[in-house]
Amino acid sequence: MNPIIHPDDQNRNRMIRNTAIKVLKSTFTIIMMMVLSLSAFANNGFDHSLSKQQAAQDLSFYFKLIDEQHGNPYAYISRAEFKQLVDANINSLPEIISYQHFSNLVIELNQKLRCGHTAVSIDTQILKTATEKSDFFPYPVSIIDNEVYIDFEGGTLPLGSKIVSINGIPSQQLLKELTALTITDGFIETKKFREVEQKFGYYFFLKYGASPEFNVNSNLNGKTNTTTIQGIPGNQMMANNYMRPVYQTNERYIHFTHVDAIDSLQTLVLTLNTFQASPEWFFQKIYDQYSAASKGAGVNNLVLDLRNNEGGDRRLLNFLYKMIAGTDLVDPSSTSTRSLKITHEDQLRGINGAVGSEEVVANAEQYLEKHFSANAKGEFVNDTQNWHEEFELGFDLKDMKFEGQVYVLTSGKTFSAAADFARILGQLDNVILVGEETGGANAGRTANMLLNYSLPNSALMVQVPVISETFQNKGDKNEKGRGVFPDFTVKKTYADLINKQDAVFNFTLDLIAHKPNLVASTSLGQ
Repeated sequence: MNPIIHPDDQNRNRMIRNTAIKVLKSTFTIIMMMVLSLSAFANNGFDHSLSKQQAAQDLSFYFKLIDEQHGNPYAYISRAEFKQLVDANINSLPEIISYQHFSNLVIELNQKLRCGHTAVSIDTQILKTATEKSDFFPYPVSIIDNEVYIDFEGGTLPLGSKIVSINGIPSQQLLKELTALTITDGFIETKKFREVEQKFGYYFFLKYGASPEFNVNSNLNGKTNTTTIQGIPGNQMMANNYMRPVYQTNERYIHFTHVDAIDSLQTLVLTLNTFQASPEWFFQKIYDQYSAASKGAGVNNLVLDLRNNEGGDRRLLNFLYKMIAGTDLVDPSSTSTRSLKITHEDQLRGINGAVGSEEVVANAEQYLEKHFSANAKGEFVNDTQNWHEEFELGFDLKDMKFEGQVYVLTSGKTFSAAADFARILGQLDNVILVGEETGGANAGRTANMLLNYSLPNSALMVQVPVISETFQNKGDKNEKGRGVFPDFTVKKTYADLINKQDAVFNFTLDLIAHKPNLVASTSLGQ
């Protein structure tokens, strides 16, 4: 017998059934969106989206990494303030957030730590896929007095054209939003601008997404022009060093190391564009070039160009220091770490460039346990003051000792170990610093052991430094959170750009050639 169903019950059942169908449809739609997102993530990466739950999980995990593994995350912001920022971002997440929007969100949040070694970046495979497309702004730029100028010849826009806007975005807004995606130590601004200068096309893509063509409003000699520029593949731009400023055509800007001899000034120019090399290779390279160039030349001046050097292996500093000071490098500092354990191994991708295998993790933990021990406050500290004393390489440098005047060129790109070297050399009586404030902090930094993690849903890469270092030989003229200041501050002008002149280098040569009395009598640092 069939049960008798009251009409009201029939209506109610119909409503329940319809509601259930709507819920199932909605659930199916969400599932399909997630499947499509994952598919897009696998194929296009940069075009995929995250659900609110996925994005919140990644933000929470990012905070956990910083809070547990970072050697000194709250040097410039309190834990409570940073946690509040993270929570505010989680609470304001939309139901669906694009990968581009989310990556910008995390990168900008990360900058609040003011740690130049704490980085958030796009997964390598995702970036590779993106850079194969013709979506990047093609021309290098120079930033002069907070204005953006074309720093390239042979393109649609003439050299020296001042950019008013790109795709309707005013240049001042561009600078503000693009520099927010960079990282720097403390309150240093020079590094932010030099970063955007060097990788303008990349940062534009990161912030505003793909654009096969760019509508540019520019001004040259008082005349305003509107020009459409075609984009180029990002990998082509990077592989061909398309972003090189016009004056950096000399081969010394292209090689890792290079030596030039200026016989008329009895001057050697040693350009060191990186410290990312093995000590043995680097030493041999420098030794061969330096010895050949200086032999019998009667050299009185050495120009050491560190403007494009973003650091690397600090052991390289020891023999370079011996070349100039004639003694071993002694650079006392206080070091500490907040944990002796490497956690979250399931998302760990590498340590100092080595794949994060169990053996690599074990070696890293053994290293921390060997060098750090708990003090009365529960902090893990190292009693060794000259932290880098063990970096004695045993090279015989007696025939390389330089007795003359040394000029060290710096910029906002002078970072990490290179900024350390500028600070250390600046304390010597025969060394003069020329250029601009370095991008690496003068008082200290968190770096050395670098852990690389992948966020579980977005695959954003997070670099977390483990060891905090406070330098003792930091001088008394630098404020906390600032870089190493030069003795002579030299800034590029618009005239330098148009005339393709290297202002800092030319000033240094002029100093050597025409102003020896000024060098001897000037109160450095003024």
